[in-house]
Amino acid sequence: MRLGTRKLSIAGLVVIIGTLAMLLSACGGTSSNTGQQAPKDKQIFKPLSSGANAGDIDTFDPGQIQFGFDYDKAQMIYPALITLTDDLKPIDWAAKSHEVSTDGLTYTFHLNSGMKWSDGTAIDATTFAYSINRSLDPCFASGVSYYNLNIKGATDYNAKTCDADTTSTDAYKGLDKTAKTALIGKSIVVSDPLTLAVTIEAPAAYFLSEMSYPTFWGVPQQLIAKYGQTKWTDHLADGSGLGGNLYKLTRWDKAGHLEFTANDSFWGQKPIIQHVNYTLYKDVNTEWADYKSGVGDSSNFPSTELATAKSLKGSQYQQVTALSVSYLRVNWALAPFDDVRVRNAFSLAIDRKAIATSVSKGLAQPTIHMVVNGLPGYNPDLKNAAGDKGDATTVANVAKASELAKAYAADKCSGDLSKCTPIVYNYANGSSTQLLLAQVLQQQWQTAFPGWNITLQGIDRSVELKTFSKLQFGWDGWGADYPDPQDFLTLLWSKDAQYNQSSVNVPAADTLMLAADVNPDQTARLKQYQQAEQLLIDNGAFIAYNQPLNTQVVKNTISGWHLSSSLQTALPTWQTAYVKA
Repeated sequence: MRLGTRKLSIAGLVVIIGTLAMLLSACGGTSSNTGQQAPKDKQIFKPLSSGANAGDIDTFDPGQIQFGFDYDKAQMIYPALITLTDDLKPIDWAAKSHEVSTDGLTYTFHLNSGMKWSDGTAIDATTFAYSINRSLDPCFASGVSYYNLNIKGATDYNAKTCDADTTSTDAYKGLDKTAKTALIGKSIVVSDPLTLAVTIEAPAAYFLSEMSYPTFWGVPQQLIAKYGQTKWTDHLADGSGLGGNLYKLTRWDKAGHLEFTANDSFWGQKPIIQHVNYTLYKDVNTEWADYKSGVGDSSNFPSTELATAKSLKGSQYQQVTALSVSYLRVNWALAPFDDVRVRNAFSLAIDRKAIATSVSKGLAQPTIHMVVNGLPGYNPDLKNAAGDKGDATTVANVAKASELAKAYAADKCSGDLSKCTPIVYNYANGSSTQLLLAQVLQQQWQTAFPGWNITLQGIDRSVELKTFSKLQFGWDGWGADYPDPQDFLTLLWSKDAQYNQSSVNVPAADTLMLAADVNPDQTARLKQYQQAEQLLIDNGAFIAYNQPLNTQVVKNTISGWHLSSSLQTALPTWQTAYVKA
């Protein structure tokens, strides 16, 4: 999922530890569950959190969620058949058990009995069938329907021309007229209220983990029927609030405050913490200042404040290994990045090691990888466009970068870089770290390509989302939805992928990725992904520069709460964390 509005990325808290397992360290406290619990009425947790969506989340609709920041909050209220543990292993959640057919195509889920939303409405197999089908509906136009496309028949259905039903009064109003039966009864089958079967086109080793994504979560049909496909989330916190998971949403003022209250209707082990009251900030500096003044129970901090964070009295310092990557997106459809020489020149001119020092204050390990260290298929022998590998890829190869740029200029700009198409690099507004990164990159490029007109432009993230395909050059980031190379390669860079918004087209890589997606031989498929990643590097599909890690501080009064390596708080963690007496 995109990192654009995560606390980690916009704040620029970039540290790398390349392992799948989560690393937690503490100063002045411990994150384990120790200490006597406070009374139930004192079980109130107040996390502080910062992002770029004007101090808010982008959406609470699971069928549209594409940012980790939103995912982390929304998972608290929506039921999921499958969820992920701290180490990103899929486990049954709303499903009490499941089995997979011998051909690897049909997944049958047996649901917990008696599940219901906090308003008393039942949660059953039809809830999930409706939700999964809705995420694929051409009239719903989900920006993240890709996660559901390997369901049998999904690609054809999702690609249909929208023929909206505007006459009905139920939860299908506004969706395609065939939505009630599009895939339901075919590849999404409800055999009874507690049994759901989902059939996919071809075996996929990652599918069960993929089902933890929000496009598979249950949504409240009763609320959608009442308020419509686009307005229903505005009413989640009406009255006593609504939820179908551990919590219900009881406040969302769209001005920086989210409040979750323990859901008495939750079917499993109920959380100990009764209220989770988020304060959302536009900027990490303000968030950190408030925390140091005594506001809130957890906070991120600017990288310049690392020493203070580690020694802050009364707080635990935590760092969590992130299976994520920060990279630059280059638009193949726009000059000069329609030329592979320019794409590779701008990548080779970057001194990733210097950025780790000057921007991240030594708290980053540079990388050129998209399949980051800690994921299956990580390739330590991956080469950059100059044929360098290992440590040599972390420093600038100015000679080769200059050679490629001059060759391009000779063909396209009369041999004069100043006559080449001007370049505008976009960075996220409201982040001092993003601005600093942009300035350091600009200096490195101007050193390598004297005379080329390279300017910087701040842009609001919400605007950038809608204009990715029109932007020439800019920052982006990605975090693991599940620990598989498919999530970092096919999902992002295959020609027809929804997330491929920069017109990347490497046919040979596509062939390898699509073959690996359905290859049952794990060793062979990982090798195919490695070959595909190398082809993407050779062709300048992206410019990766570091693999981040999230750091934060948590009050010593909070026991057992932390982020996983996907930068979410795993649902089992919410069940056991508590406030100390």
